[in-house]
Amino acid sequence: MSRHVKAAPHEGDVRFTFGVHPGANVTDHGLAPYYAMDNLIKEWGDRWETEGKPTEEIQLLGETWATCFDYSKSGLDPWDNPDFQLEQVREFQFYFVSKDSPTYEGKRADRDKRVKGGTITVRPRWPDLRSDGKPVSVPDYGAPYIDVQVQASNIPHEEYLTLVKRVMSAYGIASRYFDHPHPDSHIDDLAYYVRLYRDESGSLHAPDGPIARAHTLIQGDRSGYRKHVEDHTKIPGYYVTATVEDEKAGELIRGHELGKELKHYYPNEPQQYEPDQAPYHPKFEVAYQTSRTEQTVRWDDLDDAHRELEETILNALEWAGLAVTADSHAFVEFDPFWDVENTHEARKIVQCPLPKIESEQEHRVMQLWGDMTEADRDVTELLLTDGGKVSPKEAAEQTGNTYRTIREVTSRMEGLIRHTYGELELESKKIQQELLKRIRAAGDRFEQEIGSAAMDLADAAEERARDAWSRLRREYAISTVDRNDCRKLLKVGYQPADRDEAQSILREIKTAYQQHVEQFIAGVHVVMTLADGERLRIRDMNRAFQKSVEGQQREARHNKKAREMFDFEEWKAAGCPPADEWDTG
Repeated sequence: MSRHVKAAPHEGDVRFTFGVHPGANVTDHGLAPYYAMDNLIKEWGDRWETEGKPTEEIQLLGETWATCFDYSKSGLDPWDNPDFQLEQVREFQFYFVSKDSPTYEGKRADRDKRVKGGTITVRPRWPDLRSDGKPVSVPDYGAPYIDVQVQASNIPHEEYLTLVKRVMSAYGIASRYFDHPHPDSHIDDLAYYVRLYRDESGSLHAPDGPIARAHTLIQGDRSGYRKHVEDHTKIPGYYVTATVEDEKAGELIRGHELGKELKHYYPNEPQQYEPDQAPYHPKFEVAYQTSRTEQTVRWDDLDDAHRELEETILNALEWAGLAVTADSHAFVEFDPFWDVENTHEARKIVQCPLPKIESEQEHRVMQLWGDMTEADRDVTELLLTDGGKVSPKEAAEQTGNTYRTIREVTSRMEGLIRHTYGELELESKKIQQELLKRIRAAGDRFEQEIGSAAMDLADAAEERARDAWSRLRREYAISTVDRNDCRKLLKVGYQPADRDEAQSILREIKTAYQQHVEQFIAGVHVVMTLADGERLRIRDMNRAFQKSVEGQQREARHNKKAREMFDFEEWKAAGCPPADEWDTG
């Protein structure tokens, strides 16, 4: 079983295609389910006026769900086909909400906020689809079908298909119509989150935390999409987000391919809640960004997408110094939509690449800075000051250099300047900041020698040391917290069975911390809770294993009393020899 906490599902938006399928053994039902939904309108008849919209209840995930059926105009022209007998083209909506959710308002499903719930929207499709006589761009499979969009929140995404079938069955629409979604069925939105206590999450949204540094270090200077927002107006960490494009995802965690948003946030009015209410504490969420991902994520890819987003959450927590197991005390246990438990799935935790990327980028600047020519400086300053995209030709014109010189500059400055699609840009925001800082500092003293040795990267031994400490942190769910009452607080999520086990763990922590983090441990406190609920706080690890003066005095008094009570003559009379005559064999 994995020792990593399982993130909660949040928003989801999945587009299923039913009625047409490339499989030879799959029956194409075309618009049959759509006609069945249209018949619901007719069958309900006058009850639309007397009783309102049709409603049904279903069972899913051990909960009771209220549902509601409705329809609206689609704006599509009727299909010019003898098989299509409808004068008006409609879209159908099925609303659903969990009645067992604490956020259920007791209203009809379409009127409820559906915090744990959502909407199923059904749209008809056929060849040469048109609206007001103009073509509509949708996939054309040469046959009619239906598009079924499920938009929901706080429901496991893998249950969306089962949800569709349960809802349709409740309204008398055969669930077999929805047995085989087309392979082109795809995911438009997918998000997972964890909720952390307010005083635990600061390292995530800090200026040097993983959210901010991911944006600074791996996003290009000009190309692609760059977004980083820090809003601390209502509370520190109120809304902090960074977007990572698909082509950069692998730099963050090797093997990752999805564009995504990393987001730390509170509800709109966090001051309205008390500490014992979940919204008082922030969420840390990672969401798939369709617009930032070139490839389409199919419904069949759900498991892979889930793994990648959850791994991003876990690694960001790890890089922020927070424990990543359910034993950690950092996670809010009373979130109504999240059970704090470990996942059964394998999840990859990697050493944070951001310090290495940062060191490498600083190293590149240092290495090339002392050897830069006037042409190098001209191009660098142009890229730092020009707001638009710059081609080699434009760079030549604006700097007064030849086109050939510009090409030589881009070749010589590889690692600082990126040349793609006929445009020049700095490799990253970090490169931009380093160059800008050095150019401003140099002023007219541009020609200078700067040794690159000062920016040497950490050696392999240091990397192995960090790995050893990381393993211990994961094993005992240790979170590192900065506090006002001590220099650093190590919170142990694992609960020892008794004081003996606690003492053994403390020895491991002390040894590993001094060997792999820092030798000086004064002011480093450790907090842990025993299995029986007893809370221990060790304020001095150096003295954690030494007996107290009082303890030593009690033990001395006990031994003295034992000696006084001992009758040595009676001991010898019983045939027991003196200690110096004992046979130790």
